Amino acid sequence: MSGPRISVIMPALNGERYLGAAVTSILAQSEPQFEFIIIDDGSNDATPDLARDFAARDERIRFFCDGVRRGVASRLNQGLALASSDIIARMDADDVSLPERLARQLSYLENHPDTLLVGSRVTIIDPEGEELCEMGDAFSHEAIDSGLMNAAGQLIYHSSVMYRKNAALAVGGYDASYHGVEDLDFFLKLAERGRIANLPEPLLCYRDHFGSVGYRLREQQAREIRLALAAARQRRGLSPDMSALKGADALAPESTAEMHRKWGWWALKGGRVPAARKHAWRAFAMAPGLASARLVYCALRGR
Repeated sequence: MSGPRISVIMPALNGERYLGAAVTSILAQSEPQFEFIIIDDGSNDATPDLARDFAARDERIRFFCDGVRRGVASRLNQGLALASSDIIARMDADDVSLPERLARQLSYLENHPDTLLVGSRVTIIDPEGEELCEMGDAFSHEAIDSGLMNAAGQLIYHSSVMYRKNAALAVGGYDASYHGVEDLDFFLKLAERGRIANLPEPLLCYRDHFGSVGYRLREQQAREIRLALAAARQRRGLSPDMSALKGADALAPESTAEMHRKWGWWALKGGRVPAARKHAWRAFAMAPGLASARLVYCALRGR
């Protein structure tokens, strides 16, 4: 049997709640010729036991656990060193890949040799897995790179990407000095060496929840975005002045009620009215003010 066509790399830290859905979604891919490298990052829950059980039942899974917490960037670099394939796919332990994801992205890279990385549009889901909306509307290299350099938001979802291993190694892998935006730094460096892209079809369900990095490290991420963008501007010979980059400003932590309001508005935008009503009522129960009441009103109207 020939080697795997794709190496899927998934770090995991205290991911027992969602790990099963994430792993099952990779094992159910229509493209079967892959290895699945799962690396535990010092979990103190049942994550290692769950991963070992999956590995015992499917020989495509390679599980690594040393009981030490090193951080996601270090674990991704470990995964790159372990990978047998020249094509790397990322996965997070709280997301869900659609069955055609690996096949569609592999085909794209095979037909676009100048593209170093390809992501996809994603469907945002809430902690219970209910769909809210679709995001990731920048598809071309130019739109993605310009948006990233101007702090226009999350234009590429890290767990949706597939990229070339040699390109990743050429930029030094992931910079472990970042703790929350190692993906942004990585994307910008790849964009300086070749083309990056997003497929317009949603190929991943991206879970937003209270344990996510974007929720827990919101302020730190904002600071690190500015550092990553400043480094990119220096590499590209651009002015270091970033005063106009509103998206890189420091962000205050979101309350639980604010998160539910955000999910409610996203669901309304995406036409998922039952999900909008669910989060509207939760927000109102926690913070029965004007902002929550307005969401409840719009959710009940369905728009």
